[in-house]
Amino acid sequence: MRLILHIGTHKTGSTALQHFLSANGKGLGDHGICYASPIHEFNFNSIANTFLKDGSEKFRYFLLKNLGKAERNGAHTIIASSENLYAMVRYLRRFKTEETSAEALAKERHLIERLRAAIPGHVECHVLCYVRRPDHYLESLYNQNVKRGDLLTGDVIDFLNAINDILDYHSYLSIWRDVFGSRACSVRTYEAALPNLIDDFVRHVLGIGDISAFTQPHLRANERLSRDVLEYKRARNEHIPYSESKLERRVYAMVDKRITGTNNNHQYLAPDERAALLSRLEPCMERLRREFALPPFPPFNLEAAKASWQPYPGLSPEKRREIEFHYNAVQRLIGFRLERLLMRGAALTRRRLPFLSWLLDFARGSGIRRLLLEVTSRFQ
Repeated sequence: MRLILHIGTHKTGSTALQHFLSANGKGLGDHGICYASPIHEFNFNSIANTFLKDGSEKFRYFLLKNLGKAERNGAHTIIASSENLYAMVRYLRRFKTEETSAEALAKERHLIERLRAAIPGHVECHVLCYVRRPDHYLESLYNQNVKRGDLLTGDVIDFLNAINDILDYHSYLSIWRDVFGSRACSVRTYEAALPNLIDDFVRHVLGIGDISAFTQPHLRANERLSRDVLEYKRARNEHIPYSESKLERRVYAMVDKRITGTNNNHQYLAPDERAALLSRLEPCMERLRREFALPPFPPFNLEAAKASWQPYPGLSPEKRREIEFHYNAVQRLIGFRLERLLMRGAALTRRRLPFLSWLLDFARGSGIRRLLLEVTSRFQ
């Protein structure tokens, strides 16, 4: 049995790829391939998160369950995908850590070794990671983490200082190579896979030449907020409880659709800042290209970037008032009010009546929580 372990990175089309794999169970099965994900989920991020926090038993159980399923179906390959496996230590602590790079890398190695030990010895492993040019990765990751779950309030340079070492792909991926073996690890560049990362994965990783028979999900995963709405949200993030961050993300997505004439300038780095970052990272990017046989990343032309550079002017008072008006209007929609009430009620129950936590965990695992959220979404 062969295991293809797709570990990310974030912001390289992972969500779209996972939706594709999840939607094509039968088509993949015809090629002897089984896609492994928990029920009602399209990746195994939840299992990966549990592995990071609580140990390897749940991951091992998840893997053994899917191995058994694959064997019963006559499959020879399992795919498991979680972008949370790249730079696990930094993501686990949501980038808020005082650990040095050396300490983070040492803990990363320990986690990867523990993950390898949880995989049965008879399983042939192949670790795959997509990477993109580091400055673009930084900007896209910054946008996502202001918009989504980490409630960032600083600017892109503050974020860079917090995640600096994860832009050194070589340092992190060489650990996977050391633990799993050099022949078991491969790296592909996101830019070379464009315009269709799914096509690249199916053709070059799975070895399936014709993908016309597969279902192509019509979605744009992880769409950006406009720059104005993102800046408004960044200023308010410190007041949002982490437990409600996913709800707030949907509120802001709806607000974004209501705003007119928004600014969509997502170049967070000035040309000189970008050039300095790429220059500093060039030695480790060269090691990555040489040791993992990668094509070069797209070149950066400083003079052309300076000629076209238009800095973001900031959020005007008029635009701030418009966003606030729509934010308050969306908040008052009955669906969002009901969902927020359910979430706060569950959080209060866990604090005041911890012995009932098992009931809430059962509701989450059985799909009852998901059903309730779907019902409230009809009013949104």
